[in-house]
Amino acid sequence: LDDVFEREADRADRRGTPLCAAMLDLDNFKKLNDTHGHAAGDEALIHVVRIAKQTLRSIDVIARYGGEEFLIVMPETSLDEAAKAMMRVQRQLTTHFFTANDQRLFITFSAGVALRAAHEAQESVLKRADKAMYEAKKSGKNRVITAD
Repeated sequence: LDDVFEREADRADRRGTPLCAAMLDLDNFKKLNDTHGHAAGDEALIHVVRIAKQTLRSIDVIARYGGEEFLIVMPETSLDEAAKAMMRVQRQLTTHFFTANDQRLFITFSAGVALRAAHEAQESVLKRADKAMYEAKKSGKNRVITAD
């Protein structure tokens, strides 16, 4: 992830193109794990990544960032386009059900999206995306919020 971000940041600075990062966190993941077991939780993570990869462009990179958190690096993408891309992934999740223990489960996520400023450090971009993601969680979950 660090290598991808560094490479894309260098490219964005050279070309003067936008680079966005989205931090997404599965909603109510602890409840899913507690109710259906950790194996179901693991499968849910795989399901979300599969849907994201099918929905996003091949140049977008998704990486697990923490327990149920993922970071998506979106080269040559404006803030508005990146937010719309995250909303498309959310919509796709509603049409592709996840099944655990013969039960259809509705998986949602909250996301924060940040546009990297020229020469902005990775840590700073991720901090802003993370802050926006927590805002999405606090404002009701299953939302996409853009960072300042």
